[in-house]
Amino acid sequence: MSIRLKYAIIFALVLTLSLISRAGAQTGIVKGKVKEHKGKALEGVVVRAINAKNQDDKHETRSDRDGEFEFAGLTSGDYSFSFEKQGFKKFTTRKLEVKAGETVKLSRVIELAREGDPYAVIRGAVLYGAGFSLPNSAVMIERIDGGKKFKQETISREGGEFAFRLRPEKAKYRITASAPGFQPASVEIEIENDEVRNVALTLQQAK
Repeated sequence: MSIRLKYAIIFALVLTLSLISRAGAQTGIVKGKVKEHKGKALEGVVVRAINAKNQDDKHETRSDRDGEFEFAGLTSGDYSFSFEKQGFKKFTTRKLEVKAGETVKLSRVIELAREGDPYAVIRGAVLYGAGFSLPNSAVMIERIDGGKKFKQETISREGGEFAFRLRPEKAKYRITASAPGFQPASVEIEIENDEVRNVALTLQQAK
C-alpha cells in the first residue's frame, strides 16, 4: 500500500468521525420513566416527542420493563411528550427544551392514572345439554374466603350470559346458577386484582 493511499484512508476516517461527532453535538437526548399512579413501573407505554415549532418532527418509542424510555438524536428545540397506554388516561407534558450535545432527564417520574375506577369482572354463561344457552336462569355470586361479605344476584340474558362487577382485590367467590326443572350448578373462582375472568355453568335437568 502506498503512503498516499494510507494518508487518504486516514483522512477519510478522521472526516467521518468528525461528521459523526458534529451530528451528535447538534442533537440532544431525553430520558425518563413512567409508572402507574401510586403503583409499579409501566412497560409498553407509547411515548411521543413532538417538536413545538415543527409538528412533522415527531419521534416515538416505548417504555421498557422498568418503565424507562429514551429519545436520542432530538434536534435542538422545545418538545412536548405524550404518554399513552390502553386502559390509562393520556398524559402530555409541558414544553421541554432540548439542547444540542446535552442529556435531559425528566425531573419527575410520569404517573398515568387508570381510566375510571378499577374493577374486576366475572362473566360467563349458563348452559344446558350439549352447550345450549339457558336464558332467564337465576345466577348468584357470594364471597367465600372470609373477607368482607358480598352477595349479589342477576338473571342470565337471552344467550345465557351474565356478568358481575367486583372490587379489584384478591378474593374468592362462588357462583351458582339455578332454573326451574334443572339441578343447580356452582363454580368457585379467585381473582387477584382488576382482571376479567370467564366461567361457564352447565345445568342438568332434574330427574
